[in-house]
Amino acid sequence: MVHLHSLGERCRNLTAMGNIGAILGLILLVIGFSFLSESFRQASNLILLVKSAAITIGIVAVGQTVVMIAGGIDLSVSSVIAITGLISASLMKYGYGPISPLEGNWCYLAILVGWITGILIGILQGFMITRYQMPAFIVTLGTMVGLRGLSVAISNSAPINALPDQFKWFSDGQIGIIPAPVMILMIVYVATGLILRYTKIGRYCHAIGGNETAARLAGIAVDRYRILFYAYSGLLSALTGTILISYIDAAVYTNGDGFQFNSVAAAIIGGTSLTGGVGGLWGTLIGSLILATIPSGMVMLNVPSWWRDSVTGAVILLAVFIDVNRQHSRKNAIRLDAVQSTLTGHYLSELLGELSHAIKKQTGTSLCRIYLVDRETGDVVPQEMTSYEPGSSRMSTLPGRSRIVIEAKETGSAVLIQDLARAGYQSVVPIQPNVQCALALPLIHQDRCIGVIELQSPGVAVLKESTIEMLHSISQPIIVPLEDAWLFESGWLVRQVRESLRHLWDDLYLGRMPLAEWSLSEQDVRYERTPGARGEALRNLLIKTIESLKTNEDGDNHGSRCYQLLNLTYIQEQAVEQIVRSSHISRRQYFYEIKNSIEVFTDMLIRNHGKSSR
Repeated sequence: MVHLHSLGERCRNLTAMGNIGAILGLILLVIGFSFLSESFRQASNLILLVKSAAITIGIVAVGQTVVMIAGGIDLSVSSVIAITGLISASLMKYGYGPISPLEGNWCYLAILVGWITGILIGILQGFMITRYQMPAFIVTLGTMVGLRGLSVAISNSAPINALPDQFKWFSDGQIGIIPAPVMILMIVYVATGLILRYTKIGRYCHAIGGNETAARLAGIAVDRYRILFYAYSGLLSALTGTILISYIDAAVYTNGDGFQFNSVAAAIIGGTSLTGGVGGLWGTLIGSLILATIPSGMVMLNVPSWWRDSVTGAVILLAVFIDVNRQHSRKNAIRLDAVQSTLTGHYLSELLGELSHAIKKQTGTSLCRIYLVDRETGDVVPQEMTSYEPGSSRMSTLPGRSRIVIEAKETGSAVLIQDLARAGYQSVVPIQPNVQCALALPLIHQDRCIGVIELQSPGVAVLKESTIEMLHSISQPIIVPLEDAWLFESGWLVRQVRESLRHLWDDLYLGRMPLAEWSLSEQDVRYERTPGARGEALRNLLIKTIESLKTNEDGDNHGSRCYQLLNLTYIQEQAVEQIVRSSHISRRQYFYEIKNSIEVFTDMLIRNHGKSSR
């Protein structure tokens, strides 16, 4: 059986597969351009290609990747590149007030000022995002537009050139045979990669992006680290601005234009998710090389510039499409695991164990109860949220049911109390002392509540609307198999099947049975069939399921035996005495076998129902 707790491993595998795809794409691009252009495959051009990647988006994409892994995005990188470069260049050439121009070796002080400016911009953005809960997209987009206008004002729309010669090392210098930009690129990637992989900062980065609520519950200072990640992105953007003005020997307000989109595309191509929690730097490096290879190769083929822009835009769209497909693959992994869980062994115990593990992993708290609705009485029955041994009781020894659970079940809407001290503790039955907030989420299927998830936390306002959405995404794929497992193990489904088989040829009676509604798909329920039509559909389903048990009529396997008894008893409607005589068994043996056959039949019905509900 595949477990939900293997989802993280599956996600890592999907990311690795994405990296392999990116590497293959880069290899195909290099081979293709080398075949079409003789000058492209020269060693000097390939070195120039890596240098171009470093100068353009290679370094800034590192900061973008870190921010995206943490669940954010930084669209301001292009304007940070421009304004930090202009500030450094302005100090080098003109100075500031009483400060004379920073020429000679003093140019490095101007560079340092530019880098500090980038860090401060990142800190300011991170503060607005965390302190005021503003969307990262809006904050960084506004910063991008504002800084671009400020860059125009600083430069008076004119380039600042004739910069000190010592400054040119960032683009023209070499360390051995390796160009300085390439060496800087390597240092940034190696250092950041080691931090992400082997330090708590890297672990916290993935944890915050994967599940912010769980990270907070684990004691991680989410706001502080998120500000740190934006500050790092600002620093690397400023570093890119330094290399860029050194390369073109001028600071222009248009420097870095378009880098915000290319850096995001490079990260996505390399396997980083737009939703956070998944990604790595080496994939980003491949993505950066791909985005540097495309325009370089097309220039050598004398392709018009507007075609180069069109192809780059198509690559960005393709990158987003790939990321969406990766997200769907992760969700399908959950859905597949949920369906497979119901088809093995102890249905309900396995599903509850899987669901409790997924909730704990995604929310970071084990203070959870699951209630399932008794279909006959309408009561909410608490379930034990542990692993079970065969034959053990799943009924909880809870003192009662929280009011928010009853309210969620009756209204069909989630109930969230972020501060129990203000709302009153009488709304919940605490799972443990010092509970401060709670929520109850109804599990809805075909406009009917089949259960409720109750979650509690010792922290005030830790549970939020986003937690409700998270619980919904976890539970939605397994609502149908969860209800099927509950109905089967509570005996309701077996009783309904037995009663339906007894009235197999009475369509009106079958159409009014709850089993008819259970067996219909959501589309059929919305169609509102008449009782006769529903009964006919149920009868055909029951007969088809009986037929599916037949391997061969004369066989002696278990399925064939069940088919024979069900066929003789309910389809041919033979008397018990006649079946006993023809089968050479006692009445006692007959009733034992027919009971077992109905259970096998019900199990098969659940299997088919799970497949049709996917």
